[in-house]
Amino acid sequence: MNIKKKIALAAVPAVMALSATDASSKVLLMSDSGWEVAFDGAANAFYNFSSTGVVDTTGLDPDMVAKQTSGAGIITDAGGMNGDGGGQELSGISVGLLPNVWGFTVKAPTKNGLDVSGRLGFYTHMNNRGNSANGNIINTRETSLTVAGSFGSVLMGRSLGIHGSNAILNDMTLFGVGTFANNAANTTTLGRIGAGYVYADWYPQFTWTTPGLGPIGAKIAIMSASQIHSDAGADATETHAPKVEAQLDYNFNVMDLGVYVWVDGSYQNVGRTTAEGAQYLRDTSVDGGANLTPGGDYDESIDVGALGFGTKMTFQGLTFVASGFWNHGLGLQFQGNLNNAYSGSLDDRGKARNFYGGYLQATYDFGQGTNIGYSYGQNKQVLTGHDAGAILEDYTTASGNALTTALVNYQESHIGMVWHNVTDDFRIIAEGGVNEMHWYGGGSQEQMYTSVGAFFFW
Repeated sequence: MNIKKKIALAAVPAVMALSATDASSKVLLMSDSGWEVAFDGAANAFYNFSSTGVVDTTGLDPDMVAKQTSGAGIITDAGGMNGDGGGQELSGISVGLLPNVWGFTVKAPTKNGLDVSGRLGFYTHMNNRGNSANGNIINTRETSLTVAGSFGSVLMGRSLGIHGSNAILNDMTLFGVGTFANNAANTTTLGRIGAGYVYADWYPQFTWTTPGLGPIGAKIAIMSASQIHSDAGADATETHAPKVEAQLDYNFNVMDLGVYVWVDGSYQNVGRTTAEGAQYLRDTSVDGGANLTPGGDYDESIDVGALGFGTKMTFQGLTFVASGFWNHGLGLQFQGNLNNAYSGSLDDRGKARNFYGGYLQATYDFGQGTNIGYSYGQNKQVLTGHDAGAILEDYTTASGNALTTALVNYQESHIGMVWHNVTDDFRIIAEGGVNEMHWYGGGSQEQMYTSVGAFFFW
């Protein structure tokens, strides 16, 4: 089998929860009555070395730096890359962006024009930072049933989200390491998550994919909504309505040039409890915050939305990918925060921040299984007026609270990769890159890393 086809068929189930079996891509068992069971997956491991510099405050206002370090502790409490603002060198062995995947799909015999199947996918890793008992988990990201027919298909269960999925699926670091190479104790590395796109994540959902409409494809889903958190309790946790996500894509060819374009989006409205609304309205400059003024524009609920877009162009051995996004209140790295914890979606008064970013990528296939690639990406956080006021006013918020963490300005990375498909099932990879974090008024930090590893697909 062609290695590109093999990898595509093996990798897509690992991240997209394929619902149909394919005899050419997996281990397939069939019964006399027409039942089918298909197995698929991938295993990988990488050796990573990273060198992270100290936070660079060159050129910053000395008074501002002093306020950060002695008052609110902005630089020291920011953590920096790999949890250290002071610089370090680390080496370790871990999985890359994609965990080790063990999945299977069960399909019933076709009846009344319907194909009904179920899928279960286990995701795991061996990351432990040298502690044999640390972080050995199994994550059941996929558990779903799918009904397919002339109407298209409907997936019901847990699977990858729609918004941002094309960005991660077309990222070459899906089969590599990417950013934060040695910060993977209980999870994977990040690829370009936070430096090119926001993580699509895995959600309980009902998703309808339309039947083939020539070169046009479309899907729409209702999903479990995400709680949105601030750094000071001004959260929005009442998920009174589901989240809606959708995607529209188009394929066409111009002579030897193949073009694929897509646009996707996400929207949810999340309510606030009385206590959360009061936290947003609280002003400690008046009676210690005892008097609240109701009716603010964010006291009852908050709208969270996102837009993604991109294109993939192929010409002989050359492939070019361009992807971008904008979101309001979704986040810099993880959609709707991660595990219901604060990750920057809202300021400390509960107002949604805006974020945008994207990446450019070029890869070339020399033939005989050898490929090279380069990509650059960046994610940007836009301050709210409240954020800006807090920074300008001695790093103290309008409600009288001191900022305790630095506010990220943007994260960026340059990544180069070389890989070779030794067989149809086995790939070796070498990768290197430069990652940078920049804070508002808090300097910047640079990290260089190299990684070598391998993938096995089945």
